[in-house]
Amino acid sequence: MSIDSKELINLIEHEIKELPGREAHRLMSPKHRVLKPTRDQKPRQSAVLILLYPKNDSTQIVMIKRAEYDGVHSGQIAFPGGKKEPGDNNLLDTALRETFEEIGLRRNDIRIIGKLSPLFIPVSNMCVHPWVGFYNSQPVFVKQDKEVQQVLSISLDQLLGNEVITQSVFSGAHYQVEAPCYFVNGLRIWGASAMILSEFITILKRNTDLGRS
Repeated sequence: MSIDSKELINLIEHEIKELPGREAHRLMSPKHRVLKPTRDQKPRQSAVLILLYPKNDSTQIVMIKRAEYDGVHSGQIAFPGGKKEPGDNNLLDTALRETFEEIGLRRNDIRIIGKLSPLFIPVSNMCVHPWVGFYNSQPVFVKQDKEVQQVLSISLDQLLGNEVITQSVFSGAHYQVEAPCYFVNGLRIWGASAMILSEFITILKRNTDLGRS
């Protein structure tokens, strides 16, 4: 990527002031997916962290592969995060607490750049709030084995290329769905994670240099 960390942070801080929201979410949404709750639904609140860090001449995004369990998100590629707990002062607290619990990175070492649009997840009746943060060096991850099968680092350069977007069928214990996904390093990123990534990538691609595929 032909942009240094300081320039990237400045770019995100500028572009995050005006978010595309559902327009970007729809680009990676499964067909017929509900994008907002009904009046009767009261979604639980959760938060995730899109964490960036520099590695050599590239910028990496931290994601996790969830542990296998009897649930709809079993084994999926996700961002560190989870549901808001009573002890959390706010949703940023939730994102930072969950990041520490799942991958061992302390909040004081993370610079928060801004917040993306909230996303409703109908299958779990959850509204997830994504935050963007920056870690100034290559992290040493300490994963929580109960919830995290693997900590992943994905090059932002790869995700910015249009050729990584494809269509695939996803099956689990309680579902089978065809959906668009990011296919990178043998990983298929789909569902809420792909929709959140779509908004993040959309705001980066407003810059013509980063938008070249």
